[in-house]
Amino acid sequence: MAKDAGFDYIRIDNEYIPFDPAKLAELIRTANHLDLMAFVRISRMEDIVSLISFGVNGIIVPDCNTVERAKEAIERIKYAPIGSRGMNPGCRAAHLAGMPGREYLRKGNDYVSLTIQIEDIKAADYIDDLISLEGVDMVSSGRNDISQSLGIPGEATHPKVLEMEDLIIRKSLQYGKTPVILVSSKEEMDAFINKGVKVFTVANDEVLLRGAMKRHIASFL
Repeated sequence: MAKDAGFDYIRIDNEYIPFDPAKLAELIRTANHLDLMAFVRISRMEDIVSLISFGVNGIIVPDCNTVERAKEAIERIKYAPIGSRGMNPGCRAAHLAGMPGREYLRKGNDYVSLTIQIEDIKAADYIDDLISLEGVDMVSSGRNDISQSLGIPGEATHPKVLEMEDLIIRKSLQYGKTPVILVSSKEEMDAFINKGVKVFTVANDEVLLRGAMKRHIASFL
């Protein structure tokens, strides 16, 4: 349905919804078959290797508010010299089988992206060190958790929350990273486009389905 609707990619949330490995493999395999990019937000670093073997296009690391956590993700996702991901040249799903060694390493690092999700105001103190790390490809914010860290839980559109998100965007662009921002309207998206943002998430499946159901039933009332 996402492919038919025109989405460019999907994010599978394995942080709040713990899919079993077989279901994750099925979702990722289906996305690969449809030429639809699939990113997975993880709950455990230990899951990264198996997700890559399933053929995932990108790993999203939530609460990546420290340089140490980002470095651990880089080590697991990227091959040398950037990280130390274990080599598995025969893995079909990783789309690297049969390549010469150097090409395998280069394409492997390009094929699987790392998105770090910054969700704590404390990260502002060392945001340059965090975002500038080699191996970080995309950077996302988490407004709700940022609001909690500011002591204003639930106020996701508070000026202080938006100020932190603007900082994340500016630093991402400064260091050549791709900011990924959640938007709820075309107007909001256009405003972020003017700031240089090009990648967006727009809703989760529950919101989309609920909205479609409400609009459909309303048409009969």
